[in-house]
Amino acid sequence: MKKLETEAINTTLKTEEGLEHDFLEETPEGVIPRLQTVFRDDLNDIVLLIILVSLTAINFFVETKLISLNFFYLVILLTGYTLGKRTAVLLAFFTVLIVWAFILTDKNLYLIHLSEYELNLYMTVWSGLLIMMGWFGSHLANVFHKKPEEASPA
Repeated sequence: MKKLETEAINTTLKTEEGLEHDFLEETPEGVIPRLQTVFRDDLNDIVLLIILVSLTAINFFVETKLISLNFFYLVILLTGYTLGKRTAVLLAFFTVLIVWAFILTDKNLYLIHLSEYELNLYMTVWSGLLIMMGWFGSHLANVFHKKPEEASPA
């Protein structure tokens, strides 16, 4: 009988603990905390929007398009740091595909200062480094978030 009572009490305590997290979470009040919540929850969509808008702006308004693509190293590095390896590498690959789509629609804009061979070589190196930057950002996050006692001795 005591065993059943103890199990009932333990089950009740576990249920109350589970409910505590659901019902007692603080809901943000005011504009700034709500924006922080939206930013935290929708960061993947925000980064994707930044990439699409900046690629479109670079394609239509910037004369030195290939040099301007180096901006994406920072975006992908921060994506890897905040959202993880998988998301950063996928967004880097998506960025490479969009850039190649812009290049294939009008190659003459990109061949102003380079030959076709040099353009292909530049884009291959840029694409590989961009994808590696996504991986490196997630690796940096793992290194920085390790506690000193978890870190391997040098």
